[in-house]
Amino acid sequence: MLTDTLNACIIDMKIVKELETVSADTKKQANANYAFKQIVQELQETTATLKNAVEISGFRPSVAVFNDLKAYLSACDKVVGEGAANSSTNDFIRTESRKVTESIARDWSVYYQKITANIISLLETVKGIIPDANKATYAINKIKKAANWNAASDSYTSMKQGLDDADLILKSLDLAEDSEVLEFLKLVGEGSATVQNLTAEILAWLKNEGIEDKLTISFSA
Repeated sequence: MLTDTLNACIIDMKIVKELETVSADTKKQANANYAFKQIVQELQETTATLKNAVEISGFRPSVAVFNDLKAYLSACDKVVGEGAANSSTNDFIRTESRKVTESIARDWSVYYQKITANIISLLETVKGIIPDANKATYAINKIKKAANWNAASDSYTSMKQGLDDADLILKSLDLAEDSEVLEFLKLVGEGSATVQNLTAEILAWLKNEGIEDKLTISFSA
């Protein structure tokens, strides 16, 4: 009788152990699936931000970015096809996600410098010329909001607004795009203007605007 009771208890314990294992596996699977869901949401946010930046700023990602995105999507599709995620595949997909973000960030940094560097230096230069220097400061701050790639879609809208504001500020100077004065101001912004760049047209413009005393000269090392 005692042996039967002990055997029954052993069987019950085995059943409890099996149920605990199943419960733990179920919880582990649920956690993996939730983590994968988060990864997919991050992918959606990344593609939405990329699309927004392209439409607003004219940014064109490189082939490397698209290749990394394809690898990212392929890894996600594989999980969907299998019907379940696991920690190993999630870690791999996160690695692919970082590759995408890094590729986009590299491309964006190059593009941002290309379209903003000269404008920002020019705005810094004209601060001392235009009636309201704050306008130039506000425009610069808007542009710089998108200096680094990030998920905040309003950063790219802000940059576009800053560039539009900069365009209006420069137009207010009433200078032709190919004028010697504008080219001179660009050189000043770059810190590479010299006395040799001071043509008769530029000197006349400085005098006409009453800003001769705002232009200083120094010797380079």
